Amino acid sequence: METKTNIISVKYEDKFEPKTFSGKAYSYYVATDVEVGDLVIAPTSNGDKIARVSEINIPEDKIDFIKPYLKLITDKINKEEYLQNNQIMKEAA
Repeated sequence: METKTNIISVKYEDKFEPKTFSGKAYSYYVATDVEVGDLVIAPTSNGDKIARVSEINIPEDKIDFIKPYLKLITDKINKEEYLQNNQIMKEAA
């Protein structure tokens, strides 16, 4: 049985191709329920970025070496509004 954790991986939105998400996956703690494919606002050292959830329930032992550096995602955004209308609408937690 899969253990639920509050650790996820995300891929950031591509700077040059908006609404596409690729490249390296980054791990975060998450304070809201998310599923793979959801869009979230991820804090980075260069400010907040839109990112797509690529993995959920990551085991703690898989990220032990980076655990002290993980940031917290608190906001999920409405994927349809963003992809269709470029509007960033936070969803209530």
